[in-house]
Amino acid sequence: MTYYPTAQQPRQRTWDVVFTIVLYCGAAVLGLLAAYATAFFAFAADACAYDNCREDYLGAAFVVSWGGTALALAGSLVMIIIAAVKRWSMWYWPVLAAVLIATSFATGLALASQVHSGS
Repeated sequence: MTYYPTAQQPRQRTWDVVFTIVLYCGAAVLGLLAAYATAFFAFAADACAYDNCREDYLGAAFVVSWGGTALALAGSLVMIIIAAVKRWSMWYWPVLAAVLIATSFATGLALASQVHSGS
């Protein structure tokens, strides 16, 4: 009888799992802070008179900021699960989520700053 050793999959490193959980929690807190700060975008319309405001920019600012945050958190969670199943390194997905959250908030802030035309 011939014995063939089975190929064992590499174990997931403990530091990678713990670091991923900590980073994802940090990205979630960053997302909550960005969502909270997005509520202040409405103050961009305070200086508006009758017809010198572009309110569609304000709606787009909310969509970009909240949508980018939700997409970053949900997408990174899905990719973390896929990386865990396939035994890939996982720590960089929450870092990417944090970068996307900051970028979407900055883009939303830039859109909100265009609400008042100044004339």
